[in-house]
Amino acid sequence: MKKILIALSMLIFSILLVETYSCAQTKPNPENLLRHIVTITFKPGTAADSIEVLDNVYKNLSKNAFAKDFEMGVNISTRDTSEIKHVYVTTFASKEDMKSYQKIPEYTSLFKISLRIADDVSVVDYWVKK
Repeated sequence: MKKILIALSMLIFSILLVETYSCAQTKPNPENLLRHIVTITFKPGTAADSIEVLDNVYKNLSKNAFAKDFEMGVNISTRDTSEIKHVYVTTFASKEDMKSYQKIPEYTSLFKISLRIADDVSVVDYWVKK
């Protein structure tokens, strides 16, 4: 009887383990990824801590399940040495995921923050082709 209980316990544990991993986020198909790129040129004299607030909102949003990948950086091109530009790249598995991401309340705070400190904002969305 004890052996049967141990075997059943192990079986239930195995089923739960498989179920947990099968429900976890799967890797998106690299052939069907949607990239959302935002480039922000900051107003001259914008305080570094104001830019950091915006960076942190993007970082926090990237932790949402709709965002499959996120990266950001500062423009280092020698062509625009007088301007501070940050680039934010978010990857989505579908257009629906991007639309859902844009409905997150924190997403709307991006506009409030960036309107005060941005001189120019460019956005590009495209489907990845490999």
